[in-house]
Amino acid sequence: MTPAPRRGGPPREDGPRGAILVLYYSRHAPLRASVADHLYSIRRYSGRPCIYVNLAVRRIPRWVDRLGIDLVVFHTLLLATRWHRPMLRRVLERLEPVRKLDCPKVALPQDEYIHTDALSAFVRDFKVDRVLTCAPESELRKVYGDLVDGPTTFTRVLPGYLEPETVARIEAMATSRPRTIDIGYRAYDPEFSLGRHAQLKSAVARVFAAAGRRAGLTTDISLKAADTLLGDDWYRFLLDCRWVVGVEGGASLLDRDGAFLERSRAFQKAHPEATFEEAEAACFPGADGGLDYTAISPRHLEACVTRTGQILVEGSYNGILEAGVHYLPVRADFSDVDEVLALAADDGVRERLTERAHRDVVAAAEHTYPSLVRTVLESLPDGGTVPAKSLRALRVTWDSILDRPSWWVVRAAGRARSWGRAILDRVGLLDLALRVRDRAGRGN
Repeated sequence: MTPAPRRGGPPREDGPRGAILVLYYSRHAPLRASVADHLYSIRRYSGRPCIYVNLAVRRIPRWVDRLGIDLVVFHTLLLATRWHRPMLRRVLERLEPVRKLDCPKVALPQDEYIHTDALSAFVRDFKVDRVLTCAPESELRKVYGDLVDGPTTFTRVLPGYLEPETVARIEAMATSRPRTIDIGYRAYDPEFSLGRHAQLKSAVARVFAAAGRRAGLTTDISLKAADTLLGDDWYRFLLDCRWVVGVEGGASLLDRDGAFLERSRAFQKAHPEATFEEAEAACFPGADGGLDYTAISPRHLEACVTRTGQILVEGSYNGILEAGVHYLPVRADFSDVDEVLALAADDGVRERLTERAHRDVVAAAEHTYPSLVRTVLESLPDGGTVPAKSLRALRVTWDSILDRPSWWVVRAAGRARSWGRAILDRVGLLDLALRVRDRAGRGN
């Protein structure tokens, strides 16, 4: 993957600087702490004025080209709208003013293994100069086709990074905290349409929950949405655990238009006890294994911060975590679980792995949000232009005042949706309303 070209040469340290327009879409508040860190890292570390627009509740003004925009960033939260076609249509309509901006455009997609055709069309239609992708280089052509031949350039980044302020807060929380849980884990049952690799997310939970019981260990392992831990509760959980289990994120199946997802959901609804193998045979025979899209998860980096031992399904982990050096590896078929648990019983093993992981991953400070933002800024032209004084003031007002009320709207709308669902449920119409919504989404 080659570096993205810079228009007009390398950026100057002095001179006027234009703004960065960050576009996102969220109807849910509050955001997970890790998502909020990712979204607002550009404002925090770019050293430039940033204009954030939540397209779920706001529109881009037609005169956006007068605001002195040097760079447009299409955030992960915006690109995820491709999962729902009516939502994507609304987003594309609201993005029309961006087409006329004559400046570099950067996209930060994730989960590029699903609705891939819509993502590629977006990159092409909006003339995205640079894609900061989570896909391994070997899989880029499978995902993006002839887009990899230019002029768009692709640079691999991580799905998430460490936020220095969060690291400092976690380390302050860790003082003299006893580790009362032997093995912990939080995840969800993945869609069958993500392929066999993704099923390891739930398999590792079930295997270690059973093995932990046999070994008389204290475990806190759950796949239930109700047990999701947010914000500092998640970090406290990690600090309570001696070990956590896990696997690389990603998928082994490329679902270009979402058809595999629709088929597998319908199949699972009709056959709720079906296995992955049965769903594979019925919904996507022979397709699994055609993609090797894996990436380290932010939770693996967070466990390094909390000095929590990690028992992970062996993998590459973006070359950041090394088996036997930073984590205890377990085979993907889990045939060596008992041997791994015997090693995990030795606190000396855990301390050796966690200290090395903290030194190499956290103290080295290579995988932090400032490094991601530096990668984003490589697409900037030199200097940019300063808009007229009145418009410059408007830009600052937009950034500091108008983005905040957008979250008030999101929270209010969320409460209204909750009340509406409760009322429909009370009168027995919730299932009908959900079926109508899902049918409308499939038909558009």
